[in-house]
Amino acid sequence: MPEVKEAALANSQQLVARNPVRVGIVGYGTVGKATAEILTANAQEIARRIGVSVLVTRTCRRSPRPLEMGINGLPVTRNWQDVVFADDVDIVVEAVGGTDVALQVLRAALENGKAVVTANKALLAQHGEELFCLAKQNNLPIGIEASVAGGVPVIRAISEALAADRIQAVYGIVNGTSNYILTQMEQHGIEFAEALEQAQKAGYAEADPSLDIDGLDARDKIAILARIAFGLAVNIAEIPVTGIRQVTATDFHYAHRLNSTIRLVASAERTGDGVHLAVQPWLEPRDSMLAKVDGANNAIFIAGERVGTQMLYGRGAGGSATGTAVLSDVLQIAQQIARGGASASGLAGFHNGKRTPLLPRPHAVSWFLRLTVQDRPGILARTAEAIAHCGINIDSVIQEPHMPKDNLSFVITLEPICEKTAREAVQAINQFEFMKSPVLLLPMISSAEEHV
Repeated sequence: MPEVKEAALANSQQLVARNPVRVGIVGYGTVGKATAEILTANAQEIARRIGVSVLVTRTCRRSPRPLEMGINGLPVTRNWQDVVFADDVDIVVEAVGGTDVALQVLRAALENGKAVVTANKALLAQHGEELFCLAKQNNLPIGIEASVAGGVPVIRAISEALAADRIQAVYGIVNGTSNYILTQMEQHGIEFAEALEQAQKAGYAEADPSLDIDGLDARDKIAILARIAFGLAVNIAEIPVTGIRQVTATDFHYAHRLNSTIRLVASAERTGDGVHLAVQPWLEPRDSMLAKVDGANNAIFIAGERVGTQMLYGRGAGGSATGTAVLSDVLQIAQQIARGGASASGLAGFHNGKRTPLLPRPHAVSWFLRLTVQDRPGILARTAEAIAHCGINIDSVIQEPHMPKDNLSFVITLEPICEKTAREAVQAINQFEFMKSPVLLLPMISSAEEHV
């Protein structure tokens, strides 16, 4: 409606020379509360550094405790509208999570002339174009630094520090929960279920860990990074995703035999005809930088045409790390508001409605196949025949002696071949009656070689 748009523009124009800049936080859980506490504890230092006072004036929690008081003695409200439509809020921080209420909050804030900051990767992956379009219409900024890799400033590195270069690839470990589980399995020789339980007890995994262990969280993050790095629209539903549920302690044993380890990697690579995006476990050489990323840490590699490969490493999750990243956006926007120059964000890829075709992996790579079978004579011969039928050469066969015959695992590695052909061979092998579970197929990728 014209009158709504005019009111929003009028509100945005009022964000001029305002000091202090006032922040409302919707979602007062781990991230929202940490954001408020860090901002308040460092208020004097922040004002000294950026020349602007920034303070929290409103907080909202979906289910506030009775008489709950937030930072600065503020009451915690139940209704997000009390924050978004308040006259004493200039920047709305969305820390609700999910995509339903969060979308309503950001839409309403932008329509009401408020700058916004969010750490919500699922929301951006699914509705980023709509939100950036709305922000552009109202000439308002959106801060999204905390949406990928928590406190690791990867979005700003790509969009600002490396803006003059042509990014060829972005890849790495972007989900700390999965990385924690895999390193627990590797270091302690335990199975997936036990490592997941440990991750839940340590607070790294949710009661329902599906988004993390099935690779969906990593998918949303790599979609955001690909948009910013390549300036292209991406449909997350088209991104192939393989999580870590199928990885076993035996897989790490065989990986070590190959002087390698296993990491869940999200990757985006530019090709001549489009881009390749994927989330899947990689078999990674143990002396590589990716292999050395352990626990709940994140590591993102950015391969530029001229600057080579840069690595960003650090805590990818947690209230303090994510809250600090949220505040980096809040403070940048606050400076703009105080100078009277707050304007729409120009992140490439969120203003491009043309979808980019997602292509198979552009490189031929070696492959790790772990088979679990009911042992009987002729299994290896039949498997080798299926592989040969696809025109693939076997590089090695590895089997530990004295394994139980009714649940025997062994590994076949393949010489470099395209992914499509490797999957055709796996599909044929999975049809054999002796297979106890589907083949675990992992690319054997030396990241230093593939993306420089």
